Amino acid sequence: MKLAACVVCLVACVEPGLETETQEVSTAVRHERYGLIRDAAAEMGLYNAPLLAGIAISETNLAHCQAEATYACKGPASPSCGGGPIIAGAADGPCDLMQGGLGMFQFDAGTYSQTVTTYGESILTIEGNTAQAVNFVVERAIQDIDGVTDWLTAVAWMNAVPMDAAGMQQWASFIVCRYNGCCTTSSTCVTRANGYRDNALMAFEEMGADFWNTSTRCAKLPDDGIIDQRSECYLAGGDPRYWHVETGGYGDDREWTGTTSASNPANFARWLVRGASGHYHVEVHLDAGEFGASKQASYEIHHAGVVDTVVVDQSANDGWFALGDFEFSGEGDEFIALGDNTGEPAAMDIKLLFDAVKVESLDRGGGCCGASSHPASALLLALVVLALIGRRRR
Repeated sequence: MKLAACVVCLVACVEPGLETETQEVSTAVRHERYGLIRDAAAEMGLYNAPLLAGIAISETNLAHCQAEATYACKGPASPSCGGGPIIAGAADGPCDLMQGGLGMFQFDAGTYSQTVTTYGESILTIEGNTAQAVNFVVERAIQDIDGVTDWLTAVAWMNAVPMDAAGMQQWASFIVCRYNGCCTTSSTCVTRANGYRDNALMAFEEMGADFWNTSTRCAKLPDDGIIDQRSECYLAGGDPRYWHVETGGYGDDREWTGTTSASNPANFARWLVRGASGHYHVEVHLDAGEFGASKQASYEIHHAGVVDTVVVDQSANDGWFALGDFEFSGEGDEFIALGDNTGEPAAMDIKLLFDAVKVESLDRGGGCCGASSHPASALLLALVVLALIGRRRR
C-alpha cells in the first residue's frame, strides 16, 4: 500500500560562516550538477530547474559528497560519490548520532538508516535526491499556493516563476518557509529567503537560458515512433519512492508502481506525442504480468481535442499490444496517459507496468497492419488492383 508522504524537517548543513569551506566543488563539478538537476527535474515536468539549483546552493553550496565539505558529517556511501560518504548535516548534534540530513537537498527522516529506509537507496544519488526535492516542493505547493491542486498545476506554477528578483518574491517566501522553517517577516527570514532567490538567479545566469530551457526538449515524435519511458518525450509524476525500475522490456528497462482505487492518480505518466499530424496506430509494450499485473490499466489517448480511453489487462498480454488507430492534429497538448488509479485495491503487489509506447503513421504506410489498415490507403490499393486486372483482360 502507498503510504502518505512523510513530512521531514530539512535543515541546511551549512552553518553560518562555513559557506566558503565548500570550495572543493570545482567549476566543472558544479556545471555537471546543474545538468543532473536540470534533467532529473525535466523528467518530472519541472522545466524551471534553477529554482531547485537555488535550494541546493543554499543548503550545501552544491556539495553532495562529504569530501567536498569536510566540516560536515560522513553519511552512508553514495554511488554519486564514487562509493565515498554522502554529505550529512552537522546541525543535528555530533556526527556519531548519525542524524543529519543527507545530500545536496538535505533529506532527514531521523537517523541515516531511517532516512534511507523512508526514501529508498536512490536518495543517496544526486538524481534521486533531486527527484525527491521536486516531490517535496510539489506537495508543499499544493498545500500553500492558491490555484495549485495537483502535481501538474504545481509544476505549472513553478515553471511560470520568472527568473528576476521582483518576480521571484512569492517563490522565495514560500520556499524559505517550507524548506527552512522560516515563515515570518523577520530580518533573518527575509535574508534567508533572499538567499534562495539570489542563488537561483546566480545558477540561471551562470549557465544561461538555453542551458536551463527544457520546456521544448520533446520537439517531435521520434523517427521510429517509439517513446520509451524516461526519454525526452516522457513525463513521470508522483512520489519517486513508488517508481520501481526493472531490467527487461523494450530497451531492457521498464518500471512499475502499485495501483490505487482513488479517484485521482498519485503516480502517473505521459508519453508526449509532438508534431504528429494525421492517422496513427498506437501500441504499448507489455510483459504478460511479470511486472504488469493490473487488469484495469486505463490508457487515455489525448488527440485532436478529444480523449479516448482504452482499458487493458496488462497481465494477459505480452509484447506490443494495440490500443487502436487515432487521428492526431500535431497541435496543442497531445499525449498518451496512464495513472495508478485503476480502481483496483491500493497495493504494491498489483504492479502497473510503464514501458514504451509506439505511435506509427498509417498515412505513410506504417502501423501494425500496413497501408491497407487506413481506409484511404485501402481504396487506393483496390483501384490499383482493378487497373491491373483491366490491363490483363485487354
